[in-house]
Amino acid sequence: MTDPFQFFTPSHRHGGPGYRAPDDAIESWQKLAEEVRRELERMGFAASVVPGGDPQGLPPGAHVWVNTVEPFGVTIDWDPPVTGSPEYVEKVLTQDVTSGLFSYVVNASEIIVRALVEVLREAGFQVLIDHAGGRTYNYRVLAAPRFPKF
Repeated sequence: MTDPFQFFTPSHRHGGPGYRAPDDAIESWQKLAEEVRRELERMGFAASVVPGGDPQGLPPGAHVWVNTVEPFGVTIDWDPPVTGSPEYVEKVLTQDVTSGLFSYVVNASEIIVRALVEVLREAGFQVLIDHAGGRTYNYRVLAAPRFPKF
């Protein structure tokens, strides 16, 4: 598996966020993302691989990102069904961050994605919760199990 952290220095040297990882690294992350998706689905979680860019149109559940630019590598997040509801969309569009619904969704999603990380860890994946700044984190999957338990 290609270490995503090796691309941060070249990224900052070559103009920042526009720097794209090499194709062979992206291919290895795509394979890892598919293994993550399969494991999460095997354990009952809806999961989709996001090959970069926009997750529009993906179903709710775990989103397994293949990041070709920073933060590079494979990350996961959780998109609950409620984010498509008219009530929630209204809160987002009006930027009502004081809304009980908005804070509930953010906090509950954080709890779920941390649980997903622990499920993957239990299955033997190498995972890392990486502080991205402020109150945000990258929930990384660095490698598949070398010696699968099951």
